[in-house]
Amino acid sequence: MTTDALAATSAADIVYNTATGGLFYNQNGTAAGFGTGAQFLTLTNKPALTATQFVIQA
Repeated sequence: MTTDALAATSAADIVYNTATGGLFYNQNGTAAGFGTGAQFLTLTNKPALTATQFVIQA
């Protein structure tokens, strides 16, 4: 994603804004906003990340 608005409507659980380095937890999927989720991390060097670099553990 390249904007926080796009991140807020993504179907992914973890969303990365490549423009800002913001990493989000998107609790409610494609519904507006993040539900109980939010941005939880900013990667200042804005690395290229892929889905395989994340593990979601309950």
